[in-house]
Amino acid sequence: MDRLIGSKKRIIAAGIIGNVIEYYDFALIGFLAVMMGKLFFPSEDPFLSLLGSFGAFAAGMIMRPVGAAVFGHIGDRVGRRFALMASLMLMALPTFLIGFLPTYAQIGIMAPILLVALRMIQGLSVGGEYASSIVYLVEQSSPNRQNLYGSFVSVGAKIGMALGSALCGGLLWYLGEDAMGEWGWRIPFFLSIVIAAAGVYLRRNLTDNYQPQEDKTIPLVEIFKHHKKLFGKFLVVASVIWMFYYTLFIYLPIWLEASAGLNKSDAGTINTISIVLGVIFIPTMAMVADKLSSLRVMKMASIATSVTIFPLLYAMVHGGFYGALAATSVMVVLLCAYQAPIFSAVVHALDHHGYRASFTALILGSAAGIVGGITPALMTSIVEFSGDPYSPAYLIAIGSLIAWSILSRIRL
Repeated sequence: MDRLIGSKKRIIAAGIIGNVIEYYDFALIGFLAVMMGKLFFPSEDPFLSLLGSFGAFAAGMIMRPVGAAVFGHIGDRVGRRFALMASLMLMALPTFLIGFLPTYAQIGIMAPILLVALRMIQGLSVGGEYASSIVYLVEQSSPNRQNLYGSFVSVGAKIGMALGSALCGGLLWYLGEDAMGEWGWRIPFFLSIVIAAAGVYLRRNLTDNYQPQEDKTIPLVEIFKHHKKLFGKFLVVASVIWMFYYTLFIYLPIWLEASAGLNKSDAGTINTISIVLGVIFIPTMAMVADKLSSLRVMKMASIATSVTIFPLLYAMVHGGFYGALAATSVMVVLLCAYQAPIFSAVVHALDHHGYRASFTALILGSAAGIVGGITPALMTSIVEFSGDPYSPAYLIAIGSLIAWSILSRIRL
């Protein structure tokens, strides 16, 4: 029994480590967006600098569907383990190299070009890493814990975000804003190599029971030939979830400063606390979904989100630090109920094991990469041009209603 428990722990750790690296990097981009905007996209207009920084973020995210298609195919045709090792190595190196990049003041236009290029390489590998680890964990789980095991990928993401956010916050406090903007921002990128080394160690002897199919079919071709309606339904639902996700964890700290009047330290503290809460509530909501069913929990979360998102943002604007903290905490619980069941639901949407990695990778890679990737820039733009700080709430509420309608018509 002890050996079995230890084996399961190693499977979980190996499965989630890539997502720790992935979202550690995302947390750095979110926390350092204003600083890196000034360093790599200098402009007299702070809005344009911030938009440039989020644009580099989006460039990497948009590559995720490409990586999803490539590594999803590798996962189905070669094996889950090979896809996980290859994506980990390709993802870790660009994060480390960003710390060495010269700034715009040093080499001019080549600085943002190099930053975007590294972000695109990251996006390519992340597109395969995320879904490969989800499929691997769900397939290694027992039947009554599939939502829980699938949710550990998001737990890994939250751990990575907590590490990145806490490290940046600690450095900002210790070094001060001037030193952080001059050279301290590089330190978190250098330290990413430590997490990468841990990932290689954990995955070196990864267990993989999956046996690739002997036939020569191309999984993506078969999916679009026979399962395109189901693919489209899950793509829309996942897109709404990831729009909510990147609004909460990447854009919200910036919004809290600009629209709720909080300082950078308070906004960063709230962001770190929300990530820690996510680590707690993602597996909690996954266990609820294992009891009640994935679709039922997602439907309840979508309705609750559509009704409460505007009051929550209103509380952030008018409630000061503690009002913003309370409202953000509620948003975290809603998001976890929304997101935790999607992983197992997508993996089990198809009975054919030989198509699962491609199906899961392209849905989640497209939702996170295209929709999630443009979300920070989109939210920044609509608030700027509309002058309405609550405009992000309208998009999330409408999207959640659409997701509820679709979920009500899916049968698994």
